[in-house]
Amino acid sequence: PESKAGRYNLCPHMEFFATPPINGALTDYVTIGADFAHPIADSVSYEAAALFEPLSVGIASAQKAGITAGSRVLIAGAGPVGIVTTQVAKAFGATEVIVSDIDAARRDVALKFGATTVIDPRESDIRSLAVDAFIDASGATAAVIDGIYAVRPAGTVVLVGMGADEIPLPVPIIQNRELMLTGVFRYANTWPIAAALVAAGRVDLDSMVTARFSLEQSQEALVADRIPGSIKAVVIVAEGD
Repeated sequence: PESKAGRYNLCPHMEFFATPPINGALTDYVTIGADFAHPIADSVSYEAAALFEPLSVGIASAQKAGITAGSRVLIAGAGPVGIVTTQVAKAFGATEVIVSDIDAARRDVALKFGATTVIDPRESDIRSLAVDAFIDASGATAAVIDGIYAVRPAGTVVLVGMGADEIPLPVPIIQNRELMLTGVFRYANTWPIAAALVAAGRVDLDSMVTARFSLEQSQEALVADRIPGSIKAVVIVAEGD
């Protein structure tokens, strides 16, 4: 029923690479269903196309958050998902995109990718921001709770980051402000949007690639995010294929 309704990401029979029992895609060739194969413009690099996956998370998050022209948005976490969501928020029309992260280097990266303001959550009064939407891309319990307080009445909270299985929520704030709180589980129907945004230059994925590895170096690629300054690593099976 979920797939027929267009929510195939919530289908209990969904198969996803690297989700047991489905193997990952670190191999020379894989096959996919034709419905999930989308053309890309000649102007879009293969590296950028490979990052349509995290871009899709950002698109799904922005859609859930209801971001539109003039929105004020708070994003917690300036990792790859936070950075791509920042770009999508701007592409969707947000005029203020505030990104919080405890790491100064990551805050600097967020500024380069379109954040209008960056803040250290340990030194700022996040709860007084009164934003239209809060998107958590950190998974940190403190960030989630502060972010909920930061949303204006009738605003939206979107949980993307994976953190603790259970956290205490400020229920009176959610009730009294009539906040909409939801999660994001991957995405659905985002690939054409991703292709259009990148082809139009509204989102820059090429600059997010900070390291390249061969298939034989896959293990190194998987831990590349531990390198300071790293955003996204790609594994190149065969150049130009």
